Amino acid sequence: MRRSIWAALAVGAALSAGAAASFAADRKISGSFLMGTGSATGNYYSFGSVLAQVINSHTGANITVSSTGGSVENVRLLKKGENEMALVQTDVNSYALNGVEQFASGAVTNFSAVTACYPEMVQIVASKSSGIKSVADMRGKRICVGAVGSGYEVAARQILGIYGMNYDDIDERFLSQSEGKNALQDDQIDAFFMCSGYPNANVTELSLMGKIEVISIDGEHLKLLQEKYPFYAPFTTPDDQYNLGHPVTSVAVMSMLVVLNEIGDDDVYAMTAAIYDHLDEIRALNKKGEYMSLEGAFRGIPGNIHPGAARFYEEKGLKVPGR
Repeated sequence: MRRSIWAALAVGAALSAGAAASFAADRKISGSFLMGTGSATGNYYSFGSVLAQVINSHTGANITVSSTGGSVENVRLLKKGENEMALVQTDVNSYALNGVEQFASGAVTNFSAVTACYPEMVQIVASKSSGIKSVADMRGKRICVGAVGSGYEVAARQILGIYGMNYDDIDERFLSQSEGKNALQDDQIDAFFMCSGYPNANVTELSLMGKIEVISIDGEHLKLLQEKYPFYAPFTTPDDQYNLGHPVTSVAVMSMLVVLNEIGDDDVYAMTAAIYDHLDEIRALNKKGEYMSLEGAFRGIPGNIHPGAARFYEEKGLKVPGR
């Protein structure tokens, strides 16, 4: 009789453990969320769509992805509460929290980080006919520096500055990523700056005609850039998807997923768990996921980690910045 009781208790314990494991693997979210990304032809939109798909499928959440002007606009939409989630660059995250650059009129602090995602390379694309082979060659040329107030417009100013130039030295044009691509294709500009994951579909499309060059930043200026702006990291293209015949070395910032502070800890915990418990699915759907790892979740993030995400990371044994 005693054996039967112990057997029943063991079975009950096993069932309870199984139920607990099932619950842990099936955390549910009932809310609806709008995620700001970037242009419909860019990496943010495609990668954000994959994140939303994976989180939705494993939590029951209703995350809708919207096309936007990119990182800076996404932060402004978060400030107004028009988006609940967004992809932003780590440099823009830093500018917003500290109230500098595009946010000099006031810091934006009503959002927190969930995870770093993938490196975004500052890509400097020039037409071969322009003769531009270095940033130094841009003097007097028609240069698209990005959309007004965009994250990569700031990067363009910073890189030009390291080479001793500013907008007085070039014929600057303020265009979005897709507009810059079209303008270069139509010979309306000589080169454009862009901050994007590698490879970028717009640059790949241009490269098919064999009429572009992607410019490297030389070692001396790379070092100066990192010393002045420590959120930059060196990035060298791992392959030749632009058919240039050589690698390109530049700098990169990280893309990161952020959410409004007001989103509940349990919901953000479930989102974070869905991402990292199913990272293989993200990688299968978008190669940018190969840059993601638990150990790299805080790359370029100073410490504004959402408490719900922090709880997940701490359960995995990670030290969370700022805690």
